[in-house]
Amino acid sequence: MPTSAVTESGLKGLVEYDLSPEYLVERLIQLGLEVDSFDDRGAKLKGFIVAEVVEKSAHENADKLSVCKVNTGEGDPVTVVCGAPNVAAGQKIAFAPVGTEIPDAGFTIEKRKIRGVVSEGMICSERELGIGESHEGILVLEDNLQPGTPLPEVFGDVIYHVEVTPNRGDCLSHLGVAREISAITGNPVMLPDAIPQEVDEKASDAIVVEIEAPDLCPRYAARVVKGVNVAPSPLWLQDALKKIGVRPINNVVDVASYVMFETGHPLHAFDYDQVGGKKIIVRPAGEGEKFTTLDSKERTLSDGALLICDADRAVAIAGVMGGENSEITDTSVNVLIESAWFNPSSIRKTARSLGLATDASYRFERGADINVVEYAANRAASLIAEIAGGEVLSGIVDEYPGMHTPTRIDLRFKRTNDILGMELTPERQTEILSSLGCRVIESDNVLVRLDVPSWRTDITLEIDLIEEIARVHGYSELPTDPRALIGAFVEVEPLQDLIRRTRQFFVANGFAEVVAPYQTDPDSAQRYGKAIELRNALGLDTSYMRTNLLPGLGRIVGLNQRHSRPDLRLFEIGKAFREGREEEGAVSGIVEVEELALVLSGSGEPVAWDRKDYQTDIYDLRGIIDRYMAHVGVRHTEYRPVEEERWGIGSPALALFVHGEEIGRLGPLDTWIKERHDLSGNQAILLLDLEKLSKLTQGISQYVPPSKYPSVERDISVLLDAGILNAEVERAISAVGGELLQSVRLFDLYQGKGIPESKKSMSYSLTFGSEEKTLEDEEVDQQVMTIVKELSKQFGAELRS
Repeated sequence: MPTSAVTESGLKGLVEYDLSPEYLVERLIQLGLEVDSFDDRGAKLKGFIVAEVVEKSAHENADKLSVCKVNTGEGDPVTVVCGAPNVAAGQKIAFAPVGTEIPDAGFTIEKRKIRGVVSEGMICSERELGIGESHEGILVLEDNLQPGTPLPEVFGDVIYHVEVTPNRGDCLSHLGVAREISAITGNPVMLPDAIPQEVDEKASDAIVVEIEAPDLCPRYAARVVKGVNVAPSPLWLQDALKKIGVRPINNVVDVASYVMFETGHPLHAFDYDQVGGKKIIVRPAGEGEKFTTLDSKERTLSDGALLICDADRAVAIAGVMGGENSEITDTSVNVLIESAWFNPSSIRKTARSLGLATDASYRFERGADINVVEYAANRAASLIAEIAGGEVLSGIVDEYPGMHTPTRIDLRFKRTNDILGMELTPERQTEILSSLGCRVIESDNVLVRLDVPSWRTDITLEIDLIEEIARVHGYSELPTDPRALIGAFVEVEPLQDLIRRTRQFFVANGFAEVVAPYQTDPDSAQRYGKAIELRNALGLDTSYMRTNLLPGLGRIVGLNQRHSRPDLRLFEIGKAFREGREEEGAVSGIVEVEELALVLSGSGEPVAWDRKDYQTDIYDLRGIIDRYMAHVGVRHTEYRPVEEERWGIGSPALALFVHGEEIGRLGPLDTWIKERHDLSGNQAILLLDLEKLSKLTQGISQYVPPSKYPSVERDISVLLDAGILNAEVERAISAVGGELLQSVRLFDLYQGKGIPESKKSMSYSLTFGSEEKTLEDEEVDQQVMTIVKELSKQFGAELRS
């Protein structure tokens, strides 16, 4: 999980709090922000002070050493031998007096003689202080610091390393974490003043912004600062960036970085004089268009990438990296500040296709705050004018054709308490959500209607608000007594209950569950109907949503066969996406279907001395399906032969019917899948629509004690046309058998000698019984004759003697 660094000084500049680092870490973790670690830099700098070099002279015995007199703020100056080439009289420096422990170095400063001169301390570099990587020379401090000032007062800070989940992109900044602290303390977040001093010249006269792709860039704002002096940043700004792991570049670029880590909103600074035609055009790139980025690498763009262009050429890859042709250099005088909002999926696709991950793209991918665009631009312009000089042109050019509409959600107070198993008052629930930035539109004793803040793109549903209440109130406060959750009991949806019982049954019967990707290749998807093509597919093999589970199951069988595992019993439960009607819940002609797919492949039974090897077939599978149907509460399953190939099932096959509705098919795997994955042997396949089945099941089978009265069996043999199906005969027998008929079983089928060629003999065992009495032969015989008459009427059947 990515880690973002924030500092205590940065946080306290946004929200007041008086919490120890240890307690703050504990509370942030309770809120769901995993703090990986924190560094107390002030503790590491204990003993270091600000000092002043009052005199420097050459060392008599060493060409590369200097002898310095250092004012420590009390007493006489001390003598220090220094080897840094940049040390000079009049400098304020970081000084380690005798007795100071050097961080991470494992030694303590001692008074000692160096080439004949006694040295009473050390003038330090950034690396020796543990606050940076520079060690070519000493760290020179700002002139306004007083000798003797403890260095922790200058550089002391606590740096928190926060692990941020993908849905909390708002916490990739000091402002985001400050909002969490505000929820803890109740203290409001106070943004620094961001209103720059402006001159009369208007920004709108200096720059024009045109957005040609508003779906990818719904907002683009620009500010112009003229007459800047590009130079190294002041020490406080350099240090602020170094503490969070950012390398300072110059005062203009550093301000853009600083504001990004402060607000979470990426900015970019252009050399205004390099922007041709004084125009910014936001447009999609053409396929194969080339562009050279700030790192001097030529990039080849794909269709759909977004470019920031001037009147003549591209000057930046939107949301990813600027161009070498318009970067801020030491000679830049006028600056154009870009503050925009880019579509997260577009930035993600572009960054991945280029293999280019930046701090800016990382934040845009997770969803920046569209409503902070103007503030971030103003804040940057104000800081640049303050640090680099220059004049801020009047106004901001803000192209924002479609205003952001906040997500509006109704929260039911009782629903919150039912889910959490506790009693929180409506006032407390509203208070928590308000502390997170939600705006109350209206409220009563039943519910509150709120607008979600623009920076919380992860909150879209009522349950999201309930989660926010739980984490701010404290997960530790949730009841652990199971009795407290009685009111929160929610009955399991029939489909989910069926899926659970289906999984239990097949695992118990020796099947292994497999999971295949929902994405598949065009051929597999389109072979079985209308398919959905993915816009941002990772490759051709994953460019469509699957319309059928069987191609994926076939691939898994092939993989196992190639690894010498031919005997398989596999099942998968998952969604297929195919053409459907609106009444089936289809959206844009596509419906999601929860399916069960089974495969038996190879030998039907393990080879042993007392049985022969045989290849499994659909009749093995039918026996398993009969037991499964009984397990999930289906009393009667009808199998009808079908000849046409469908859904990846070959011919001949059996269609499964429950209460007259087809719910699936079983048969051999079709030839196309077998050939594609080079499968050998037989594969018996079932494909079942679990959503249809869940509506037809009668729930968990209930125990029915056997009748205390004896049952009666009668056998009948009838002569029928050869084309009549057993399922049709059994259905007719059951329809007229009455309440006394308990079961019908075909026990013999004969065609041959003594039977006309167009006929067949079918023998059935009929079981009759009653829960109330012992049946008499007369009433059973009467029921049998009723059945025979019905078969004669429907099928022309003749009773055989």
